[in-house]
Amino acid sequence: MKNQTELVELQDFLRAALRDPANPQQLAISGSDDALTWLQLSDAVVDWEQRYKACQQPAGTPVVLYGHQQAEFAVAIYSCLLHNIPYIPVDCIYPQERLKEICHLAHAPYYYDVATKQFINTAEAGQVLAEQDLAYIMFTSGSTGKPKGVQIGSESVWHFMKWVREDFSLPEKPVLMNHAVFSFDLSLIPLLANLATGGHIVLNAKEAIAAEHWLDRLKENDVSVWVSTPSFAYQRLLSPQFNSDYLPALEVFVFIGEVLNKALVKQLRRRFPHAKILNSYGPTEATIATTVIEITDEILNNDIDLLPVGAMMPESHMEIAADGELIIWGKNVMRGYLGLAQENAEKLLHRESEQYRGYRTGDLGYQDGLLYCQGRNDSQIKLNGYRIEINEIENRLLAMSGINEAVVLPLMKSGGGVLRIAAFCVTDLAPEAIRSSLSEVIPHYMVPSQIIIKDALPLNPNGKIDRKLLDTHARTH
Repeated sequence: MKNQTELVELQDFLRAALRDPANPQQLAISGSDDALTWLQLSDAVVDWEQRYKACQQPAGTPVVLYGHQQAEFAVAIYSCLLHNIPYIPVDCIYPQERLKEICHLAHAPYYYDVATKQFINTAEAGQVLAEQDLAYIMFTSGSTGKPKGVQIGSESVWHFMKWVREDFSLPEKPVLMNHAVFSFDLSLIPLLANLATGGHIVLNAKEAIAAEHWLDRLKENDVSVWVSTPSFAYQRLLSPQFNSDYLPALEVFVFIGEVLNKALVKQLRRRFPHAKILNSYGPTEATIATTVIEITDEILNNDIDLLPVGAMMPESHMEIAADGELIIWGKNVMRGYLGLAQENAEKLLHRESEQYRGYRTGDLGYQDGLLYCQGRNDSQIKLNGYRIEINEIENRLLAMSGINEAVVLPLMKSGGGVLRIAAFCVTDLAPEAIRSSLSEVIPHYMVPSQIIIKDALPLNPNGKIDRKLLDTHARTH
């Protein structure tokens, strides 16, 4: 009943924001395809829902959204949130096989091709989701070799929107930069913050970011809030124009997705001396983010190498298990993985003393006045902000005809974080042939940058594959 009340609150808020905007002539979305004012967005959101109705799907049936950084993609997401249609974002930079697999796993009868503005029949028998009033399902890399769907309720989205509006130091009517694909939940920080504040979101396509004068787009739009992984910002430091003289409106940086290090913060301090730098943490299973903190000079100049990840959002708290694992309890915790009862039993916790669910994050951390996150306790890694299951890559390799054995290793940097992914294969196939086959079934960021062919994989004294020896070999190969 409480979830239903919060759904009504969310829809009331969205109805006011999207159907009767406070600033109808102000830009709301600048995408790779078009730019829309809030008034145009209002009309587009209604139009999208009318076209979706023609699919004649029962309430609670998921729809897959397939595109890349278009304003129309954001229109579809906003319309789904307003009309209580559970959506699943899939970026078209992924292989078609990934799209088909997700449609099958979700029993989604239609996907919306953003580029053509058409609903495409998937030939899947549609099913109403067991969980009611879901906002979205975000598919992440799965340890079984299949992507797994994280189910997030509308109540969690509403809770997140209120928190971002109040605690993320956003300027009035912010202009938010988004670089992340919509199937990476980092993108929901600027997407939802835009709704929460009546701001303007600037979407950036992959090819535009790679262009020489990409920062001009941010300058022309007076971007005031930067949201990204630390790695993405670090790459931008290569541009001499990435500074406050060229981007004077930029006043808030929000980082999430991987460990933020002091070296990056210090360089940003020199480039943007008056900007606030926020560090945030949270797995997809806890609705995008669950902590935030401003990295002040006092924090930056202390003797602790690791930066804190901040204070917990309202109606949530962090438990640290005896082995150091971080466990999140709160309204923001997912409803569960789609169709994965065993994983839900392992990862989701319920206690009589707790009002909300708990989630075992698999992250390690500690609390010393402030909360710190130290990395993973399993085979899951973060590379350039993307969450990757090493086991999934191994399973894809082993499923290939002609590969006898395969081991995938994340090569770690000396100061923490993943440098690159290496794969060792016992096969007659050439590395390029393996890379090409992998790119047909997994996203580009999961394809190992280093593929080494071996006659046999070394074993340690226990008879197990000697991963340490392979790690050394990969670094010197």
